[in-house]
Amino acid sequence: MPISISISVIIIARNEESHLGRLLARLNEMPEVRQIIVSDGGSSDSTVEIARAAGAQIVSAYGRGAQLNAGVAVATQTIFWFLHADCLPARSCGTQMVHSIRRGKVGGHFRLRFESKSRWARLFELVARLQSHWGVFYGDSGIYTTRNTFDELGGFAQWSLFEDLDFARRLRRIGPTSTLPGRLRASARRFEKQPFKTLLVWLELQIRFDLGQSPEKLAHLYRERF
Repeated sequence: MPISISISVIIIARNEESHLGRLLARLNEMPEVRQIIVSDGGSSDSTVEIARAAGAQIVSAYGRGAQLNAGVAVATQTIFWFLHADCLPARSCGTQMVHSIRRGKVGGHFRLRFESKSRWARLFELVARLQSHWGVFYGDSGIYTTRNTFDELGGFAQWSLFEDLDFARRLRRIGPTSTLPGRLRASARRFEKQPFKTLLVWLELQIRFDLGQSPEKLAHLYRERF
């Protein structure tokens, strides 16, 4: 009889009252999900109240890397699944992750589908798919791993930007990962108003990061540009 594998979900959120409720409702429909943790980054709206009403545990931290690590500090299950508050996973995602881990994968992420009918959304999906083929993926694609692997990696860097890419790269170096079909639907709000500018700025930030510039300085630059 196979050993039971269950999931702790860690959601980073800040002022996400318009999106968080539907994500929590979906997660509560997934039998593999046994624990939901919302790591709040200082919300001034009803994000925390929505999370608490849905039965989620609440932790607080500032900066994405710190938020993710704070969530893990209270996580209790075998698989850790890191989500943004504005996404919506398919109900089958839990089963897909469990099967992936049982097949010997150290973790992975999901294929993205942006919630927009625009051609830009399809372009961003194509870019994400090509990047995934080259081993590059980000937090909006629902990164997951096991408790043991997370501990081996030493967690996320305490950064406000590119903490996800750094984690994904280190994850791939220690074992095989999966790009699961999902799908994981993500909000297009971060690029829908200025898609071309968003693409150029992100490429610039990615190049600067790969050249060794400080993630915190790049996070400041990102906020300045938008």
